[in-house]
Amino acid sequence: MRFFFLFTLLSAALAKDWAVIVAGSKSYGNYRHQADACHAYHVASKFGVPDERIITMFYDDIAGSSSNPVPGKMFNKPTASGTPGIDVYKGCKKDYTKSNVTPQNFVKVLTGDTSAPGAVLKSTSEDNVFINFVDHGGVGLIAFPSATMSSKMLNDALKTMHSKKMYKKLVFYLEACESGSMFEGLLPTDMNIYATTASNAKESSWGTYCPPDDKVNGVEMKSCLGDLYSVNWMEDSDANGKSRTLAAQFTAVVKTTAKSHVMEYGDTSFKSDAIGDYFGDTTAANITGEHFPRRPSTNVASPDIPLHLAYYNYIRADKSDFVGRQTLAAAMVAEVQARQTVDNLFRELSVAVATEDKFFQTANFNGECLCCDEVHQAVADHCGGYTDYSLQYSRVVVNLCEVASTEEIIANLVKLC
Repeated sequence: MRFFFLFTLLSAALAKDWAVIVAGSKSYGNYRHQADACHAYHVASKFGVPDERIITMFYDDIAGSSSNPVPGKMFNKPTASGTPGIDVYKGCKKDYTKSNVTPQNFVKVLTGDTSAPGAVLKSTSEDNVFINFVDHGGVGLIAFPSATMSSKMLNDALKTMHSKKMYKKLVFYLEACESGSMFEGLLPTDMNIYATTASNAKESSWGTYCPPDDKVNGVEMKSCLGDLYSVNWMEDSDANGKSRTLAAQFTAVVKTTAKSHVMEYGDTSFKSDAIGDYFGDTTAANITGEHFPRRPSTNVASPDIPLHLAYYNYIRADKSDFVGRQTLAAAMVAEVQARQTVDNLFRELSVAVATEDKFFQTANFNGECLCCDEVHQAVADHCGGYTDYSLQYSRVVVNLCEVASTEEIIANLVKLC
């Protein structure tokens, strides 16, 4: 008995927490994703996870962007005039940036594949792993700067981790539109993985701290500073510390993320565990992060953010700058026209393949989609790929794959593009 007790204590002492934090987008209009990721890094770091056990992946084109009114800095929250705000870019660890932010490298990181161009997980069966992904998504996929990742690809990576005994327990926080589709009906309940998502399988997630509530110390940042679900779990962590339980955090985030349905999947049996058991070294003190009270927030559905930003860029422009205002007006009109083009494309595809547009209207999500990957690739090859707005129409591909062959869908898609 004494030996067993000592062995248990030794195992607990040797257990380590690991974190993988990913933002999958690029461009200043997607400011919020990289700000979320760097904030998440600071939560894990301040809660005690050492840098050698945190792996980050983000494109790194926001702080240095010519569009950034505060060069070299990023903020995940607005502040009142006279309050400088917290620069989440300062000290943010950078493991994978630019062209290395890919689905393939993400899989390599998770599965410990040392052929990756950077750090990978070296966790063991005694360790806990936290994964946080933020970006755009669609039914059955999440986006990276130049590619998408299917739900099958993600779940296969998690199953590989399980088979290789790379964790004791794993927690996954996923921010993306239709993010529930990445796990619903796909993530087993017997792999010690607990996942929460920003939305269910059929709805958008939401950006937050969007114009006009995007000011930091009086400066208009001209982009949404965060995502609603992500900001809510991180601000909850900052306010309540690492002893906050997974269950308590989930309840709080469900309440504050009122624009979408925050979901949970997988193994829910260990929700009484502290969040610090996953994104905080359990040997560290129960510290909290820097925290300001919640600021007023304009929330916008993710697909509508490009148009929302174009509108605010126009109405905020210098009234005396006629040429500049004309340019911004043209950009806003172009955004509306691009949306109309996309709407028409996927409605016409529905009618061409299935003779009716009901397949355009709602998601008919039934778990894994067997023909989606090939059709998504055809969208990239023949139609210019998905945009922040058009990703919502991945649901059309899912719907059509239920009633038609891959070849028929792609043939009609090519004609329409």
